[in-house]
Amino acid sequence: MVQKWIKFVRKENNKVLILETISQILSGNFSWLDIIKVSWKQWYYRCRIWKIRIIFFEKNWEYYVSGVWYRGDIYK
Repeated sequence: MVQKWIKFVRKENNKVLILETISQILSGNFSWLDIIKVSWKQWYYRCRIWKIRIIFFEKNWEYYVSGVWYRGDIYK
């Protein structure tokens, strides 16, 4: 089953930048990323790319992407 955020990335114009950012997140390299810990859930973070937000979480020192969507819709 293909996750919703993968379908979103396929339709987006900036696929390369989004996929590169996701790759950086999954590898744990946050050097140039705009990352903030979210207040509504423990171990969850968000990364900002223009109007797009990537929500990810940490579990056992590994990172997993939870969702990718536009700014106002990701938090609903």
